[in-house]
Amino acid sequence: MMKLAFRAVCNPTAATLIMKSLLTLALLILGVMNVSGAPSASFAEFDRKARAHEPLSVVFFGGSLTFGANASNPEITSWRGLMMTYLQQKYPGTPFKFRDAAIGGTGSDLGMFRLQRDVLANKPDLVFYDFTVNDGADGADIEKLASYEGILRKMIGAGIPVVQEFFTFKFYRAPEAYKLQRYLDHKKLAEAYHTGTGDVMASVCELVHSGKVPENDIWPADMAHPYDYGYTLFFDAVRDGFEKAIADGRVCVVPEKPVFSDKFNQVTRTVLVDGTLPKGWRRATAYRTALWYDGLPSRWMTDMAVAGGKAKDQKKAVTDIEPLKVEFTGTFVGIFGEKAGNGLSFKVKIDGKSVPYVVEDKREGTSITFDAWPNNTARFAPDKSSHLFSWISISNHLAPGKHTLEIEPVLNPDNPDGELHIESVCTAGE
Repeated sequence: MMKLAFRAVCNPTAATLIMKSLLTLALLILGVMNVSGAPSASFAEFDRKARAHEPLSVVFFGGSLTFGANASNPEITSWRGLMMTYLQQKYPGTPFKFRDAAIGGTGSDLGMFRLQRDVLANKPDLVFYDFTVNDGADGADIEKLASYEGILRKMIGAGIPVVQEFFTFKFYRAPEAYKLQRYLDHKKLAEAYHTGTGDVMASVCELVHSGKVPENDIWPADMAHPYDYGYTLFFDAVRDGFEKAIADGRVCVVPEKPVFSDKFNQVTRTVLVDGTLPKGWRRATAYRTALWYDGLPSRWMTDMAVAGGKAKDQKKAVTDIEPLKVEFTGTFVGIFGEKAGNGLSFKVKIDGKSVPYVVEDKREGTSITFDAWPNNTARFAPDKSSHLFSWISISNHLAPGKHTLEIEPVLNPDNPDGELHIESVCTAGE
């Protein structure tokens, strides 16, 4: 027996079969578990669970195009709504839990601070991931690549298969769209991380370039958001990418080293009311109304730290207000809160030095500098009850190390009821 066994192993054909069997076994093991011991981000595993009618969680993470702005009913006729219906029809009897984690007008710089609360906390089995256009499809800065890739690494590292969506606006539909740097960089990430891709940029631009679909049929109202027909085209591209990932048996992976940058791999969202507020600041609940649904503050935030206006037990406006100070370590700092028609502006200092608010006109190559940062909805509606979330990136290129942020409300006698609402200070670094 010993001799026969030895001959079998030494036989080239037998040895090859044994090696193939061992390799297949190893791949099967890796297909279920990744090197960290967490479940792998396998599309085949998602498909298996769905066919077995196991409960599944699906998160849609992005901006206004993921929410479905301009759709007649975003929950039904947007590409997201169509995808929810498609999954329910593809896997009848499977209990799905869908989570809309999309805020219009925001990108991955806020996304990295929302990831835990709005995505990972829902324990998703699949994530549809947006932000290419909101990060600036024609941009090339490393900071937005770092925040976008950092999110990707954490989701896949948690064993979640991801479909990246490469959406397009009306003004990105020209042939040059295929050369937009952010779009190309995000496609490189898709190749490196083996994600599924819904390449709306390529498919919709081809339809417009070929003359098959007039662009005004897709975007009849504004330059960014389609109507229902346009969203069906978006859905077609995302569905095809999802189905291809399943057909390929794709398993998302996390490269040992980031493709672009890991400068924001440590992320902290400091909720202010969890600590002691300075003099003149008080606690208040988040707004329950908003100009549009994905901008509803109470969907994304807990209670606020509020300065200015009138406290419940006071008849006069609060004017004796100390600056809000937060110490942090990192290279990025932003504030997440609320704004209204009577929202107060504020001044910023980092490490004792004033940080001005700068408005740049890239087309003209000019800029205007202001001492205070605006935080109201005057751009959309002057009424003081016009509420929205507020996301302000103060700086994304600080020197590594410890810093102190100071925020001082700018009181306005002409706006005695004005208030400044901040939920959290968001910081990131290596």
